Amino acid sequence: MSKPTSYLRLPHAQDCDCSVCWSRREMAKHAPSPSTRCAQCRPASARPIRTLQMGRVGGAWKPLVSDWTVEPAFICEKHTLPDRPAKWWSVAYQDSTSAPSEQFPF
Repeated sequence: MSKPTSYLRLPHAQDCDCSVCWSRREMAKHAPSPSTRCAQCRPASARPIRTLQMGRVGGAWKPLVSDWTVEPAFICEKHTLPDRPAKWWSVAYQDSTSAPSEQFPF
């Protein structure tokens, strides 16, 4: 089915509510993702506290063995995942010997 090129290039009205314009408006809205970390959350980090052995690597002295301190990650309560999946994640088990029913027709 061929559409005239003049139809394809028509501008949309300001108050157009078609799916294309609606999608464009929704994508323009900034909604923070639940996975976006806040100021309280911090990633894990490790840094050397003492160098135990140095060596020449590629003509430059580099630490070969060090003692490290590890700071564990902290995730605030808002971003902590629940212990178990939400209720709607539960899946009904049906093996090949089960008969289809009204509730599970598959």
